[in-house]
Amino acid sequence: MKIAVVSSALLICAATTITAYGDETEAPAEPRKREVFVGAGMLVSSKPYEGVDPKIYPIPMFGYEGERLYLRGVGGGYRLFHKGGWSLGPVLQPRFDGYEEDDSHELAGMDDRDLTLDGGVGLTWLSDWGLIGVSWITDLFGKHDGQEVELSYTAVLSRFGFDFVPSVGLRYKTDKLVDYYYGVKTDEARAGRPAYEADDATDPFVRLAVRRKLAGKWSLLGALQYEWFDSEIKDSPIVDKSQDVSFVAGVLYSW
Repeated sequence: MKIAVVSSALLICAATTITAYGDETEAPAEPRKREVFVGAGMLVSSKPYEGVDPKIYPIPMFGYEGERLYLRGVGGGYRLFHKGGWSLGPVLQPRFDGYEEDDSHELAGMDDRDLTLDGGVGLTWLSDWGLIGVSWITDLFGKHDGQEVELSYTAVLSRFGFDFVPSVGLRYKTDKLVDYYYGVKTDEARAGRPAYEADDATDPFVRLAVRRKLAGKWSLLGALQYEWFDSEIKDSPIVDKSQDVSFVAGVLYSW
């Protein structure tokens, strides 16, 4: 169920981008509206590990968007500085990568790779033509002991009664992070699964979120994310996919 929670956060992040930044793009000087989101939906997700099939999960969805504090699924942050389209502040982001040995027959003999909480700092710049963001996060609980840097561009478009939020970006992951989740230690190696030490990796991604407003404060939402793996991940003997794909859809109530 780990992957369900993180992808729920992905959808809420995309949904709150629509509501939080849509009006502000047209009038950046206006105060940020406070808004709460709750809802439910469905997740279809793949995982890159050998023998782990795509799964469908029911998921809860929730979020809060305030003037400075924001919560998006199980992540969030606080805007210490927010002026003229610029925002800077601390961020928290759970990392649900990893697996348990019994997730598939092919992972037998591997030590579990655990979830953790990453924290760091995020900087965004909002203009009439979109949102540019950069963030740096590091492991707070000593699981992978690595870091990740993300650079992204997000636009907000309204057409035919729908709100569209396309995003493109890059995620740079340090060698410790990549090796923890995709490496194979010497004592885990066996026939057909050689020891493997992964180096740092850069993964491009695209994401599209769509919202359709319904009567009152109800909305239909959907989000699709596609991330291409660096060769350092693809070449791992416990990985059998070259990309990670997640799709979520649901209904949301906001006030």
